[in-house]
Amino acid sequence: MNIRGLLIFSLLALSLGGCSWFGGDDKPEEIKPNPLPSISPEVDLSVVWSRKIGGGADDRALRLRPAIVGGRIFAASADGFVRALTTDTGKEIWKAEVKKFYTKAELAHGFTEDVDTITGGVGAGGDLLVVGTASGDIVALNKSDGTLAWKVKGSSEVLAPPQVDGDLVVVQSIDGKVIAYDAVDGDRRWVYTMNTPPLTLRGTATPMIYGDVVIAAFANGRVAFLDRDRGLAGYDQRVAVAQGTSDLERLVDIDGSMALVEGRLYLASFQGRLVAIDVNSGKMMWAEELSSVTGVGEGFGNIYAAKTDGQLTAYNATNGREIWNVDALLHRGLTAPVSVGSYLAFTDFEGYAHVLAQSDGRFVGRRKIDGKGVQAGLLSSGGRLYAMTDGGTLTAIEIR
Repeated sequence: MNIRGLLIFSLLALSLGGCSWFGGDDKPEEIKPNPLPSISPEVDLSVVWSRKIGGGADDRALRLRPAIVGGRIFAASADGFVRALTTDTGKEIWKAEVKKFYTKAELAHGFTEDVDTITGGVGAGGDLLVVGTASGDIVALNKSDGTLAWKVKGSSEVLAPPQVDGDLVVVQSIDGKVIAYDAVDGDRRWVYTMNTPPLTLRGTATPMIYGDVVIAAFANGRVAFLDRDRGLAGYDQRVAVAQGTSDLERLVDIDGSMALVEGRLYLASFQGRLVAIDVNSGKMMWAEELSSVTGVGEGFGNIYAAKTDGQLTAYNATNGREIWNVDALLHRGLTAPVSVGSYLAFTDFEGYAHVLAQSDGRFVGRRKIDGKGVQAGLLSSGGRLYAMTDGGTLTAIEIR
């Protein structure tokens, strides 16, 4: 990312953290986060276990979400550690340090002391666990014991989790490229390139694999459906239309999480729209004006979007009609919501986990997980929530 791109990310990050200043030339307006609203708790958020994975991230753009496969949870820390734990008790199965897979010369050339080691992850599938490093490499570990399976040089920095599907590993980098690798040996199979605007937010959407299609969304507001075997675009459509004349006004990055439900794709862009697309036909089903950097969640027949200003809105997944809206957490930097049972959960910039009822958006519970924050958001699996905190700790939570 160029200097201007770094600047706009810094401005946005400060805004989401509740301490940015925007306004006229004479007297800038301070944007402050809403105080936490008073609630009447209906549930308790109970910590089942908590384990230190490694050091926290220096780069606020990193979103190192864990991955769960077959009763094991795999987590990575920004300082280079990867650990496999049992989901029930958090017992460690194995640990690995990514830097040990490099020679001294490679370490000297690819890493510096003031830069995070792991920047993208965690991707898991088949026999592999895959992360991206600050040196621009894709590192695949054997899921059984954490040993190195293969390591290849990518085209640029990777900030989103690689996706593993059978014999294929798909990686999206910040230079607008989606690259597919052979899961066995890391050989490059194909590359798809999208033009990147001169000014972008720091981050990318996470690609998705749906049958024979790889779905990727980009910083220029476009989404592409790529042939899984050859990387050719069967569908390439602009879903967010840039407005204004300046590079800042025309930012329409798609960086947040997407949702795929019964063949329908839901995604949101910064300063753009929330859209629903039929994956089989490519037809856009509905669209609503919206700005989001963290993306969407789904559940109860609804699509949930955390907006840039801190509003959380539920939309009917079929027609886009608004079901409910919560504006009590303005400017608190909400992460993408995830469903767990009949509830909806997400975190804010102060590290609080909030739980709402999916039916009407009322607050039912809240707990502070980590004062350093939980920028990666929450992972929902098996009726539990998992949080990889900015401080490098993985916490398992149950709603009771």
